[in-house]
Amino acid sequence: MRLSLISWVLSAALLIGTSAAAQGIASPVIAFPSTDQVLQGQVAITGTTDIPNFASAELDFSYLADETNARFLIQMMTTPIANNVLATWDTTSVSDSDYFLLLRVDLTNGTFQDAKVTVKVRNYTALPSPSPTVSPTVFALQIPTPILLSPTATPTLAPLPTPTLLPPNPIATNEDEFFTEFWRGGIIVLLLFFAFGLAIRLRRS
Repeated sequence: MRLSLISWVLSAALLIGTSAAAQGIASPVIAFPSTDQVLQGQVAITGTTDIPNFASAELDFSYLADETNARFLIQMMTTPIANNVLATWDTTSVSDSDYFLLLRVDLTNGTFQDAKVTVKVRNYTALPSPSPTVSPTVFALQIPTPILLSPTATPTLAPLPTPTLLPPNPIATNEDEFFTEFWRGGIIVLLLFFAFGLAIRLRRS
């Protein structure tokens, strides 16, 4: 009797612990996109809604800057999904901004569990260009190639020409002949003047 009571208590505790563990550990998951990821075009959102007591699920988005937290439906789900595509979101239908993605799973006991990530939609806004990676410059040491110079021949000096002595000038005069000719010419000039003056004088008489 005592053993039966102990077995019943252990079985009940095990069932209660298993149910509590299942409700405390299992939760919905958005696997893609990750937090603060930039999205463009058609985006396949993947995750898991297959948790205990699943009743239904929905995937919504809301503007991050909207304080009212208004939600817009992307996809309703009536069957649990385990690590697969939850919905395809056409991000071109919304403006470029920052958004919340909210995955809510409603449970059969009237409660719900959420998974949420923030994303950035950038279809019409230019994305910043990544900074160029500057690779270190490797300076190669260049060793000049030695050039062998052949010795040049020593120039040979040409012999200077030997001056040739000119023969004596046959018409050259020495100093004595010069003075003799000078006085002879002077005498001839005086005689010419004398004869010229005499001729003029005779003509006048």
